[in-house]
Amino acid sequence: MFIVAVVGSKKSGKTTAVEILVRGLTERGYKVATVKHIPETSFTIDTKGKDTWRHAKAGARTVISVAPNELTVIRKADTTKYSLEQLVTECEDDVEFLILEGFKKLIGQNLTVPKIVAVKTTDEVLEASGHYKPLLTLVGPIPTEAAKPKIPYVDVLKEPEKLVDLVNQKAAVLVERKRKREEKLKIQIDERVLPLNPFVQKIMRNTILGMISTLKGIVIKGDERISVIIKSFSRRE
Repeated sequence: MFIVAVVGSKKSGKTTAVEILVRGLTERGYKVATVKHIPETSFTIDTKGKDTWRHAKAGARTVISVAPNELTVIRKADTTKYSLEQLVTECEDDVEFLILEGFKKLIGQNLTVPKIVAVKTTDEVLEASGHYKPLLTLVGPIPTEAAKPKIPYVDVLKEPEKLVDLVNQKAAVLVERKRKREEKLKIQIDERVLPLNPFVQKIMRNTILGMISTLKGIVIKGDERISVIIKSFSRRE
């Protein structure tokens, strides 16, 4: 997946930028996931007194709540030493874009993750230009005297599509490669397409092609697409 981080101080416009990216990329047909960093040690997404809260207080390490339109997983874990790789593994296999909000200590010097930095003061502009690499663009209520740094700046309130275009240009080739790789093996049970990570896809694909290549008159080139469709049925009396 393509990972981009939106970082900055409080009230600098990070969440606004994330909202614009999620909406714009989703409208263009991409599958998007977000991860929000919450530094407050006492924070919990659960609500005190609710059944799920009681499950966790009783000792459950993982609590899953299932509602008609939402599935929530609450996992009790020490995340203070989580790596970027561990965050990525929490996402579904078919995600194409992962947008991080926050995590500036985790990804500040990670050269593989482009950063969008929300700024609201001249000092923050100067700090961003020296601290975050690679820096994709600045956003936020940038002050007039700092409006001409040698760094791209997007006024997301006036030109939201410009920010979406900027990220899309960076990621389009990578996402297209991922889609083509996924198209080479599809396993469908009734109407459900199974999500398969790249390693499992490779093993299953090689196994199926290896078996088929032993059949008389069959020539395997190696770039074939494989679709396995399993239909459920009930025997009528």
